[in-house]
Amino acid sequence: MGTAFRGAMDIIRDGMSKKEKLSTLALSILIHVDQQQGISQGELGKMLRRDPMTMSQAVRALQNAGLVTSAPDNEDRRVKRLTITKKGKTLGDSLLDNENRLLSNLAREWGKTRVTQFSKDVTEFNEFLTRIAG
Repeated sequence: MGTAFRGAMDIIRDGMSKKEKLSTLALSILIHVDQQQGISQGELGKMLRRDPMTMSQAVRALQNAGLVTSAPDNEDRRVKRLTITKKGKTLGDSLLDNENRLLSNLAREWGKTRVTQFSKDVTEFNEFLTRIAG
């Protein structure tokens, strides 16, 4: 998830009413939860390089919108495990469809080789940020 994903999120956010608009962080969380059902809020915070308070606020917004649910871990009740709802899955699929559409359009403009290199560079940059963040 990189630049194209953020662009896809912007398209989705533009279509949301002011009342239901979610942050890009919340939408990123939604996609991660969809791809890793049962991930803990703490694990997700480390992956996204966000502090616990910020993660709690974003997850709460997703819960209030009916997009994710959380439940205590069976072994450690302090840990919250996140799962996506049917409504959340629909929105997540829409985000990924928009991302694919953006990448397809970009490939037509730039050519597949340039887009592939761009995607590798963005992935490498994100990995670098993860490494230096600790």
